[in-house]
Amino acid sequence: MNSVRFSTHELNKSRQLELWRSWYDGSFEVMAPDASDRGFAGESEVWTLNGMALISVSAPTLRAIRPKSLIRRDPTDHWVITIGQATTGLMLENDQVSLPAGVPFVLSMADSFVSQRDQDSRLQLCIARDKYSAISPGLDAARGRSISTPLGGMLAEYIRLLERELPSLPDEDAHNLPQAIAAMVAACITPSNDGMTAAREQMGATLKDKARRCILQNVRSHRLGADMLCRELGMSRSSLYRLLESEGGVAQYIQRLRLLESLAQLSDPSNRKPIAVIADELGLIDPSSFSRAFRRQFGISPTDAREAAQAGLAPSIAQTRQDAWNGIGGLLSRL
Repeated sequence: MNSVRFSTHELNKSRQLELWRSWYDGSFEVMAPDASDRGFAGESEVWTLNGMALISVSAPTLRAIRPKSLIRRDPTDHWVITIGQATTGLMLENDQVSLPAGVPFVLSMADSFVSQRDQDSRLQLCIARDKYSAISPGLDAARGRSISTPLGGMLAEYIRLLERELPSLPDEDAHNLPQAIAAMVAACITPSNDGMTAAREQMGATLKDKARRCILQNVRSHRLGADMLCRELGMSRSSLYRLLESEGGVAQYIQRLRLLESLAQLSDPSNRKPIAVIADELGLIDPSSFSRAFRRQFGISPTDAREAAQAGLAPSIAQTRQDAWNGIGGLLSRL
């Protein structure tokens, strides 16, 4: 899926803030107290969906102002759900709040506000009011505050998942994605039985992706197992087993990702480690069991995979991983 990028990094420091203000002209007035000395090196990337946009922004310390005079000239009233890495100071017409880092908060472009934060990278999910009026009551009730609940944390993970997956999402698969995003937002902002039912698949996909990343980060640890995943994911054992039931269970899923890592190492001609050492480092200790599991997964033996790599005939790791991660690799295309 294509995106639009904007950056001031390559510009002369004296022009960086001017160009950044031009980029946001019509939406915000931007003030940057340090720009005169340090310049304003920022960048923005935007993925556009039907009535939605996901924006990744990295910029120095700034103050963004949306005054009433600007609202009269530009009556855009969509919502913006933001997750920042720095605390955000927010001044509304009748209130002043401090919004913590990492916690999603909701603003409406129909409101006048001042947002101030230090150097930061943040994600912003923009939702057009006219296209998604069904979820407007919840978003309107949440505007101007952070969603500091377990479901708010789930929403933050989901938006980060969107950022990771959208660049590789085929355009033809993006058609139905906004409705799935709207269901997830509704379930997390104003949870109800209907909303939770509509968003269950999105929430499960988010948790699965988090579990996958946790396994990959600890793939060489002999302590990797259900207990570690429960601690890292903040889940009970029964919830974890339900989450990975469609993947064959916790142990099988961990083994599959370990086998994928072993294939990657064996397909690397520069890797001279003995096969038994590779298996042992990945917690696949018994050589005969490892060889049988490897052949069941990939259709060849570990020795054949290494010999093919040495001959320049290594199997397509990308395709093999896609097949092995069936149900995960194309995560967002199914939502």
